Formats: sequence, structure tokens, C-alpha cells
Amino acid sequence: MKLINTITNIAVAFAKWCGISTAFVMTVMIFLQVVYRYVLGESLSFSEELARYMFIWSVAMGSALALKTRSHIGVELLVERLPKSLGVQAKVLACAISLVFYAMLIWYGFEMVGETMEQESAALELPMGYVYLAVPLSAIVLFICEIKNVLDDLFGTQGEDESVKGE
Repeated sequence: MKLINTITNIAVAFAKWCGISTAFVMTVMIFLQVVYRYVLGESLSFSEELARYMFIWSVAMGSALALKTRSHIGVELLVERLPKSLGVQAKVLACAISLVFYAMLIWYGFEMVGETMEQESAALELPMGYVYLAVPLSAIVLFICEIKNVLDDLFGTQGEDESVKGE
């Protein structure tokens, strides 16, 4: 279990770093666009496009961080009414379906990245594959976090990684 905790912590640290840095760049770009437009009376040609791409990355990485803490919206009314053993099985089934979805995001996301590397964005002339790379990378983090969640549900080890950090 220590290995999955370590892998999860590394993946989450990557997602957190990406999410924070892209949100920061997005905020700076929007601020500069406002300053240029309303104070200097000019416009930055690339700021809106860069802010949009940074928003995509920050949302993708933020979704992975939300899964780590199980902060995504869920309908648990049915699961709460089931007997405990069936409730755990229902959660594991939902996690298995999610894992299949994340695996598809990884597979087709990398295909999409490969197909769009030659397409350039309008203002930045950046290969669009770099923008779309947010999809498979966030799906990898989602996949890892979901595996940890399944193991926590099956073996009741929630909170164990906090004790590992202190060692």
C-alpha cells in the first residue's frame, strides 16, 4: 500500500504544480490584457488565447486533485440505502467504470495529441497537441487516484497515506 500512496502523492503533486502554475499564468494574462486594453489603449494579441489554454490545463489538473479528496459531485442516495456490503460493491463498480473511462481518455487523448501536433494555434503558433496534452495527463492522474480510492474502499485504508507522510 505504501507504493500506491507514493505513486499517488507524486501524481497529485504534479497535478497540483500544473494547476497552480497554469492558474497563475492565466491570471497574469487576464490582468495584463485589462491593463493593456484600458490603460494603454492597445491589445495583446496572444493573451486571450494563452489564458484560455491555461484555463483548460488548470481545470483538467484540478479535476484530478478533486478526485484525490473525493470532492467530485456524486449521487449517493441509493448507495447509502444499501446494506454496507452492497454499498461497498456499488462503489467499487462505479470506480471500475470510472477506470475504464479514464483509460479511454488516456488512450484516445494521446491519439488526439499526436494528430494535432502539426496544427498551430492562431496567435501563439503553438502546436495544439500541447493544449490537448492536458486530457491524457490529467486522465493518468485520475486513473492513479481512482485506483487508490478503490483500494481504500476495499481494504478500509483511508487516511493511511497521512500516517505515511509523518514517518
